[in-house]
Amino acid sequence: PAGIAVSPAARGFDLPIMVVVAVVCLPVFFTGGIISRREGLAMLAYYAAYTAYLLLAASHHEALPLFSATMLYFAVPLTLLTLGMLSLRALRKRNKV
Repeated sequence: PAGIAVSPAARGFDLPIMVVVAVVCLPVFFTGGIISRREGLAMLAYYAAYTAYLLLAASHHEALPLFSATMLYFAVPLTLLTLGMLSLRALRKRNKV
């Protein structure tokens, strides 16, 4: 009746990351489940960055604020730009066929 308790860390970081990963997978869905080598490497890099963040946060490392700022101000805009370009390319290719 009271629901499932979810930690604030999961609500504040892990759940938004899951939503972003689902959105990042849209170009893969548009291309029929085909992942290019470049897309696979990008997903692997994002996974490595996510793991690094979790390790830094768990150890309360002093580099965490710099890492977080770098991810927020560099990686997120670059990801959105890349996602937009890949989605547009996939939609154009789909409409030509």
